[in-house]
Amino acid sequence: MVRLMLRLMLLAVWLSGCVHVAPYEREDLSRPGMDIERESSETSFEAHVYDSREGATGGAGSTGGGCGCN
Repeated sequence: MVRLMLRLMLLAVWLSGCVHVAPYEREDLSRPGMDIERESSETSFEAHVYDSREGATGGAGSTGGGCGCN
């Protein structure tokens, strides 16, 4: 009985991940905020700004400066 309940719960969780996305809903999923690679470029830019403002390298692998020209 316990195994049956466990299997049913696992089946319910597995099936809840299968969702049909309608064409009008795809617009929300294609927004720039949903792009993972965009966040990495923003993070590297923020690290560059921080390094330029502090005038030293931050240990994030970016080059230092002080003038922001690197």
